[in-house]
Amino acid sequence: MKCLIIDDDEFNRDFVATLLGDVAECDEAANSEEAVAGFTEALQRDAPYDLIFQDIMMPGINGHETAKTIRSIEKAKGIQAGKGVRIVMLTALNSPQDAMESFCAFQSAAYVVKPVSREKLLDVISTLGLLKK
Repeated sequence: MKCLIIDDDEFNRDFVATLLGDVAECDEAANSEEAVAGFTEALQRDAPYDLIFQDIMMPGINGHETAKTIRSIEKAKGIQAGKGVRIVMLTALNSPQDAMESFCAFQSAAYVVKPVSREKLLDVISTLGLLKK
């Protein structure tokens, strides 16, 4: 499984990558620009990401806007809604409104409230059918 971790906090990116080290090949992006560039490059190499863990609250372009851009890129490449990368929002925001916005407006596959744990991440990956046994 190929995973992109997007978070402005280096510790958070490294922590998630460490938690997933034995189940996923993880790349990291510190901001929207890095994330979109990496996502686009992976598509061009015909080696797309299976999963994105995306922080919502980031300086500059936030996680929701990054997800929107990624969905636009997929649409331009002919990838149908629901057939693209699975986006999991990782956030400190714990309100039903934020979760619904993530699911409805940005087609996220899951919403995980920080702090994260290996168990939480593996549960999400398993629920999405991406965990190989």
